[in-house]
Amino acid sequence: MANKLEQTLENIGKGFVKVFEGVDKAAVTAEPFVDIAFPPLAGIYNAAANGAAAAIKAGQGAVVSTNSESDNLLAIALAVEPILVQYAEQAGLSAPTTATVLQYAGALQKSLAAAA
Repeated sequence: MANKLEQTLENIGKGFVKVFEGVDKAAVTAEPFVDIAFPPLAGIYNAAANGAAAAIKAGQGAVVSTNSESDNLLAIALAVEPILVQYAEQAGLSAPTTATVLQYAGALQKSLAAAA
């Protein structure tokens, strides 16, 4: 059962990074519209859009193909944690826990591996 779930997640992950390569641009393009049409949501939307794009790029840059999965997971977590904290603070949210950062890093790692 777990293998089927992992396979499904990996299949989804194959398109994840490719989709987000364009989504970050679209999300940033949408910021002025959100600012005008939904002023109460603008701050959190802008922080989430910019934070996600920045974290994905940082995670991509942290991966070294010759490193072990564990080393790359740690590198991704260390790269994305300050970004996630910064954008959470900008959105008025509490900082992510270490467990949340590791879960995010693990999901990003699987997505990057599946897209390769």
